Amino acid sequence: MARTFITAEDVAKLPEGHRLTVDDNTTITPPARELARRRGVTIVDGGEVASTAGRAPTRAPTAPVPATVLTDAHATNGPHAVHAHDASARHGGQTPQTIIVTAVGVNRPGVLAEVTDAIGKLGGDIQDLSQKITGGYFNAILVVDIRRAKQAFAAFAEALKALSEPTDYVVTVVDERVFRAMHRL
Repeated sequence: MARTFITAEDVAKLPEGHRLTVDDNTTITPPARELARRRGVTIVDGGEVASTAGRAPTRAPTAPVPATVLTDAHATNGPHAVHAHDASARHGGQTPQTIIVTAVGVNRPGVLAEVTDAIGKLGGDIQDLSQKITGGYFNAILVVDIRRAKQAFAAFAEALKALSEPTDYVVTVVDERVFRAMHRL
């Protein structure tokens, strides 16, 4: 089953006070949860209210997830799809073409597969990869072409960062141009 990612861009499209029901295959990014809280959007995780505007959690009926959420790259061509050109205003009028993704954390079977699977489902094309395991910890850096991605850079980055768990591993995403500028002398 394809993993679904809900980003702040998706929550912004929902009416204030909306009730959003998600399942176990849905990842809601931290910025999306924060925006939902500010806009009074109730997020229901598998029937249990996870985020409300100041109310205690309660059992809730299941409702379908709206079509505005991001799913894998092949399912984002509808009227609510978010496209890569939407990010151009945040990047000097140019959409990033290549990003640098890092993942650092406790080594375990399947950790790299989780990151690369998410990149593939979001429409990214891994151009280069380096991984090192040291003392039970792994460090991976990936160069990813996102020109074919169906969502904005910010949504792509949020979806990957949502994989992060402080006790497992942390994912960071940087526009390659910013990365190169940071490391220029």
